[in-house]
Amino acid sequence: MRTIGIGVIGWGFMGKMHTQALRSIAFYYPGIDFRVELKCVCARHRDNAKAAARDAGFERCTDDYRELVAMEDIDVVSVCTPNDQHEAMVLAALRAGKHVYVDKPLAVTAESAARMAEAAAVAPGMTCMVFNNRYFPATIRAKQLVEEGRIGEVLSFEARYLHSGSIDPDRPIGWKQQRQGGVLLDLGSHALDLLLWLVGYPKRVLCKTRTLYDARPTRDGGVERALGEDQVTALLELPGGAVGTLEASKIATGSDDELTLEVRGVKGALKWNSMDPGYLGFYDNTLPEAPFGGMKGFTRIEAVQRYPAPGGRFLPPKNAIGWDRGHLHCYYTFLDAVAHGGREENGIAEGARLQMLMEKMMRSDREGVWIDV
Repeated sequence: MRTIGIGVIGWGFMGKMHTQALRSIAFYYPGIDFRVELKCVCARHRDNAKAAARDAGFERCTDDYRELVAMEDIDVVSVCTPNDQHEAMVLAALRAGKHVYVDKPLAVTAESAARMAEAAAVAPGMTCMVFNNRYFPATIRAKQLVEEGRIGEVLSFEARYLHSGSIDPDRPIGWKQQRQGGVLLDLGSHALDLLLWLVGYPKRVLCKTRTLYDARPTRDGGVERALGEDQVTALLELPGGAVGTLEASKIATGSDDELTLEVRGVKGALKWNSMDPGYLGFYDNTLPEAPFGGMKGFTRIEAVQRYPAPGGRFLPPKNAIGWDRGHLHCYYTFLDAVAHGGREENGIAEGARLQMLMEKMMRSDREGVWIDV
């Protein structure tokens, strides 16, 4: 049985999420022919690294990512740090011949993302962006329906990712409220990826952003004025003429963590909501009209946890699915490709392409005009 050694860089929320997924693979995918070993964790402060190694079961710890990527028994490096640190760590891991699993967005700028894409194109290792919302049974089923032609020509579409955590003006900010982590990069990247995975890339975009307050308090008692945007709204036009909308907001009163998607075509339509992630709405527009409605209307497909083998047995396929399950299946899919030399999905090249799109959206906001993609 092949052993895949893992190194995790960063021990914030996403470092813990990646590690939870790694520790769960053997339970959720029984009988696989590879196993994961947690070799090393890297945190900025050595005491945090030691605590992470102790609590999560890593063999070693360090406070220097360069030491981690040089370790011979590490095959895959998870990059779970703030956006502006990704480039140095990803490039170091690629140059060391590692496979790289990196959280979204790939970078802060398109130029930085392009450098990583160029390095990934010639590196021996495989890469993967963590676009975990692609990996629910319901969203995978949505992709199948699109590829089967059940939606037909796309007429309109909408994706919205809504939070409410930035409404309070007195709440101290973290790096995600600063310019390297505005809402387009943080939430919009997820919504865009899921939307464009289903409908394709636009030919042009028109975008408007809003920053709610001129200044916000910092955790050390200071004041920060270089703030990222709190809300972004955009129009996207596809090559075929369909126009749709994207919204990402951290000032959406009444929302917790809500990603919604709608795609409407000539033959059918799709609806999905991350707060009800086990179910996909599908409307078959080819069904005939009939008295009392016949069979027309949205069908609620109970995707729940019906993953193909070796998934789908633990937890049972009819049990409610949680937010973390998409992360688990994303990481499993990548490691399965690493173990068997499979096809790379949503790699760094795709992350760089999305970064370029987001940069053009921000240019549209600055100039107040449609920008060709």
